[in-house]
Amino acid sequence: MGTTNSKMSLPQFGVGIVAVAIVAAGLWWWMRPPAPLSENGYDLTIALYRVCNQRSDEGLQRIEQLLAESRSTGEASDPSHGIVAAIVAQAKTGDWESAARASRRALEDQVKR
Repeated sequence: MGTTNSKMSLPQFGVGIVAVAIVAAGLWWWMRPPAPLSENGYDLTIALYRVCNQRSDEGLQRIEQLLAESRSTGEASDPSHGIVAAIVAQAKTGDWESAARASRRALEDQVKR
């Protein structure tokens, strides 16, 4: 009786793991819940999207100032502040394109499908 050698080589195993990780990341991406933005958070995100497209350091500072002001006026529990702050931090590192995409994604998440 002949037996087949069903051992998978290490490179094949690595490729398989990467493929599974890509599929899992894709599923997570498409199934993730939308980011909740308040009216103020939505307005800040629109402004942040524009600032990121313009790569404006001054505009980014203004967004940070507006975010700090809204936090100090009792809106600190607004979950959209964390979303906007994370995008601001990304833009501050100079990754304007990713920050613009994140802003756009947060805005698109508000659309009811």
